[in-house]
Amino acid sequence: MKKKDVTRRDFLKSAAVAAVAAGGVRPVKAAPALLSSSSPGSTVHYGFIGTGTEGCDLLKRLATIPEGRCIATCDIYAPNLKRGVETIGSNPQTYTGSPTEYRRMLERKDMDAVLIATPLNEHAQMVIDSLNAGKHVFVEKTMYFKEEEGEAIRKAAEANSKLVVQIGLQRRSSVLYNVAMQMIRKGALGKVMFVRAQWHRNNNWRRPVRDPQKERLINWRMYREYSGGLMAELASHQVDVANWAFGAEPVSVMGTGGIDYWKDGREVCDNVEVIFRYPEGRKMLFSSILYNAHFGFNEQIMGDRGTLIITIGKGMYYREAVAKATNGKAKEDWWAGATVTEQAVQKGIPLFPDEAQRNQGFLDRELLYARRWLASMGIYDYEEPHEPYWMELSNFLASIRDGKPIACPLEIGMADARCVIYGNRAIDTGATVNWPKKEA
Repeated sequence: MKKKDVTRRDFLKSAAVAAVAAGGVRPVKAAPALLSSSSPGSTVHYGFIGTGTEGCDLLKRLATIPEGRCIATCDIYAPNLKRGVETIGSNPQTYTGSPTEYRRMLERKDMDAVLIATPLNEHAQMVIDSLNAGKHVFVEKTMYFKEEEGEAIRKAAEANSKLVVQIGLQRRSSVLYNVAMQMIRKGALGKVMFVRAQWHRNNNWRRPVRDPQKERLINWRMYREYSGGLMAELASHQVDVANWAFGAEPVSVMGTGGIDYWKDGREVCDNVEVIFRYPEGRKMLFSSILYNAHFGFNEQIMGDRGTLIITIGKGMYYREAVAKATNGKAKEDWWAGATVTEQAVQKGIPLFPDEAQRNQGFLDRELLYARRWLASMGIYDYEEPHEPYWMELSNFLASIRDGKPIACPLEIGMADARCVIYGNRAIDTGATVNWPKKEA
């Protein structure tokens, strides 16, 4: 690579192109927009089911996206419903009372779409009912709770094939993660064989409850009737990253876990440790604990040429110190210069640092060469235009309005749900759980 200065324009590609062009999964074309308004560029009118903590986090971001307008909200818990209305600020009509009140909301002819952020056990029926009511659907991960629900959702989606279905796995909407997947596809990590991920916290995962009669309503994540526990709430994000990196689903999973620290009446594990096995001997190791937060959460993607350590908002690339020989030939050196190679081995290269200034020091100049190297490989530079949570919601509305590719479509959500369900089954039984064989 020529060592002359290049401008940002010389190697910077748009973040939007990076998000669409990257990764091992081909973007799914959305159906033509089906809006209640006649104009294709019209505002998407949507309803929101489940305005608890997660729901209000999404509503806070939706309030800043002008392409959509919330016209209805639904929650069975009045304080949550009130908070949702205050968060979105669009004076939506509210629906509350019985657990099936959302169906009355779905009868509205002026509503194009529904977003669902309820307890996991309610996802499948709400998705099916929403599709059958002619509404586009965004549903938080995990997509469904029980194995048989997946096929029921698929049938409803096929029967309403012009409707958009998107799953809330935010990493799929992150430009940073898309760039990481491009690096994998381009060979920067060599042959990727192993993913290690953890999500470690030091808290009891509970929410305060003033009225004991509301315990199961507010702390539904603690109880098996409603929840898939740590596998559903946390592992779902990270096993999806492994599926993405490997370009495949697992073939089996083994695991363990228990209620070993927080003995407070919960029914789901306070620690889980699972190993997913993929085709060609590749593996993912996942752990989640609730009594030590030192290692936090990230995904470590390892190949024979390098390692990516990545999480929302931050990524680092480390080159392997020794390039192994393959078939008697030394592997190609992917780096432009020896000094950059040394930096990549010892301290890693950020994905991506702020642009280096000409008057900055040696390390900053080396980081600039690293950026040039990525550009020379056809890997787009990284500049997250918005946080991934905002991006996934904007993508959902754009898929409905303009037929934009769906960031996280049905099949990805189904694969992710299977990983959660089979992982929990392996933990509960202590046995290896195998994926069903696919029909030829």
